[in-house]
Amino acid sequence: MKKTHNIKWILFHAPVEIFVRTAETFAKEIGEMTDGRINIEVYKIEDYAKKFNDGVVIDPMTLLKTNSVQMSQIQTNWLGHANATDFYALDMPFLFDSHDHCTKVLEGPIGESMLASIPEKTQTMRGLAFTYSGGYRCIAAKEPITSVDELRGLSFAVRISPVTYDMAKSFGTDPAVLDDLTLETRKDQSQDCDAVQTTLPRYEAQINSEVHPYIINTRHNMFLTTILVNESFWQELDLEDQILMKQAAINASRQERQWSIADAEKIETDAEEHKRLGIKGVIEFPESERQKLREMSKAVYEKYEDVFSPGLLKSITTH
Repeated sequence: MKKTHNIKWILFHAPVEIFVRTAETFAKEIGEMTDGRINIEVYKIEDYAKKFNDGVVIDPMTLLKTNSVQMSQIQTNWLGHANATDFYALDMPFLFDSHDHCTKVLEGPIGESMLASIPEKTQTMRGLAFTYSGGYRCIAAKEPITSVDELRGLSFAVRISPVTYDMAKSFGTDPAVLDDLTLETRKDQSQDCDAVQTTLPRYEAQINSEVHPYIINTRHNMFLTTILVNESFWQELDLEDQILMKQAAINASRQERQWSIADAEKIETDAEEHKRLGIKGVIEFPESERQKLREMSKAVYEKYEDVFSPGLLKSITTH
């Protein structure tokens, strides 16, 4: 008789609804594939803390590394923090020219090679699939910005990533690094800044619309996450269950990417949604202005070309 497994999946990014639906989709998939033999228990980080740690919130990466929880969905740049530094490459500006391009990279040999590197680099985790969880990044601003020149000198809040910091510098802004190892619901962190990097689906959770009511839809890079599993737990699974877990993760990731794209499109175009969220305007940079940003960001490519694995950036941009 095949072994049963109860898996704890922890959620901690905001907006939590985006991550709940991915976890629940995976849980449904793997439950059906194994007739319930592999069961997923989904916990928000505060609920996990109350149930298992006397209310004390522990860094989710620590929980995953120590096998206190077996699965999570984590930003790719967090893997950069955990010694898998090639994952910082996914923050590069204008790396993907379309959603189709991004999907081909993530689900093809490049993405699989990056996922396969995680156990060696981190010693404690394994990647099963890439997810969007937000898609293209944009800028939330205090005032409407209609040109690259208007970005110059602005204070620009970005999350912890050396690439996004250098990207913000290349755009002529003054980057302010926010604490990325929090629950990302601290909207007050960025209120003193002129502009904040975010995504359309994450605007409500991350941005105070009374402070930053304008969205500049630059689509300058991509917000990506990974479905991760603890490596020691993974090694307890037999080969058949590993294959099923991998397929369930791919299926969930494809569904999640479609949700993220649809969420972004609704916020881009729906006037009622703008009213609900307190958005005063969604400004589309003309292609000529986006091209200026591309040219300015070439300095970031020059800096990091030899930092990542040889040929990684070129293989992605030309894929």
